[in-house]
Amino acid sequence: MNRAADVILGNWQLNGILTLHSGQPYTVSAGGCQGVWAGCFPDVSGDPNAAPAGGRTPSEWFNTANFSAPASLTEGTIGDNRNYGPPLRNLDFSVFKEFPFTERIKMQFRCEVFNLTNTPQFNFPDSGYGDSDFGKITSTLAGTERHIQFSLKLLF
Repeated sequence: MNRAADVILGNWQLNGILTLHSGQPYTVSAGGCQGVWAGCFPDVSGDPNAAPAGGRTPSEWFNTANFSAPASLTEGTIGDNRNYGPPLRNLDFSVFKEFPFTERIKMQFRCEVFNLTNTPQFNFPDSGYGDSDFGKITSTLAGTERHIQFSLKLLF
């Protein structure tokens, strides 16, 4: 390439990191148990992690109709970590461009974008049986919104 084309088109670097995670397990609990248990669980009929009829949304992450209050003097039937939270999908992307001054000294321009697609990363749904928000996701993970940073780096 000639010098002008090399300044514009040369020395670019593109990077990407795609992160895909399935949902993390969590426990659905119930209050008001009678007996000696420190905590208790609701009774469950069917799949405790079943999606609602209309599909999963933040306002209804699982079918809450599958849960009922635990029978008197029992611990409940569901057990620990039987439900799964929302999956995580994230794409980080960066672009670097080097500007050589001499053979040893270069300046590097960097643009880094975290969560390029600005995909919301949801927290766990409310897991307290009997709560007004039971089964609803009411927040996102802190710090997961899109972040963009620019920098210049002198390499010598």
